[in-house]
Amino acid sequence: MARRKPTAIIPRERVLSVYTDGSSVARGRHGGIGIRFVYCDRDGNEEAWDQVEDGFQTATNNEMELVAVISALQAVQRKTFRHDLLDQASKIEVFTDSDYVASNVGRAIYGWRKSGWTTRDGNPVANADLWMDLVRNLQKARAIKPVEIKWGKGHSSGNPHNQVVDKLAKQSARRAVRPPVSVSTVRRKMSTKPLERGSVEMLGQRLTVRIIAAKHLRKQKTSQYTYEVVSPGSRYFGNVDVAFSGDPQMRPGHRYVVSMNRDTAAPRIVRCHREVASEEPQPPQ
Repeated sequence: MARRKPTAIIPRERVLSVYTDGSSVARGRHGGIGIRFVYCDRDGNEEAWDQVEDGFQTATNNEMELVAVISALQAVQRKTFRHDLLDQASKIEVFTDSDYVASNVGRAIYGWRKSGWTTRDGNPVANADLWMDLVRNLQKARAIKPVEIKWGKGHSSGNPHNQVVDKLAKQSARRAVRPPVSVSTVRRKMSTKPLERGSVEMLGQRLTVRIIAAKHLRKQKTSQYTYEVVSPGSRYFGNVDVAFSGDPQMRPGHRYVVSMNRDTAAPRIVRCHREVASEEPQPPQ
């Protein structure tokens, strides 16, 4: 009977796992981030340490998810934690429970940069400045160690590391002392309808709209407006939607007569005709 050759034991890789999470508190729109570093040696033994961060005065959840990953990549570059363990690690895996971040990293690196930070339908990429920052820091971190950004289930998965970063992110949001991530002016909407993109078809029509929020997109040199239709005769009356415009002068809380383009997939306010007072009769549609 032939003897079997002994099976070679392949040692495990020494991995530095970085768990990240972002949180946005609805009341006050404060944002926070949570980061935990976990080093696993070849025998499966783990060492974990947390990075405590102050929160931001105003932020969306997607912004915080991006900032959490960016901050983790910056910590890798600065070696603000156990640098001896970083030196021993063969690779770094950054985990995020945000599908928005994990699904778009490849687009940010290989697509959006070449397209001038616009999507396939011609719309400006949301949070372009943060995506640019993420790509820059990912490249710098990869000059130190191989780095991969992965999606992982959130705190409800039962993973203790995910549960910790969820708590850290919420604690960070409660310490919102840092300035807003992006400048956006917002007013309370009058409509009872929720924001629904595409709810106002772009038919080249003239509408009277009330601006709810305005955000200047520096990279794309355009403005993003969230608006509600206040033309009583319009079938879109009360609908809340988003459109882009090269006119940066429209202000939240004010009403304007505007003309739209003819592409619902890439909504544009092509012209602002005039501002109207709230009590002024609305033009027929």
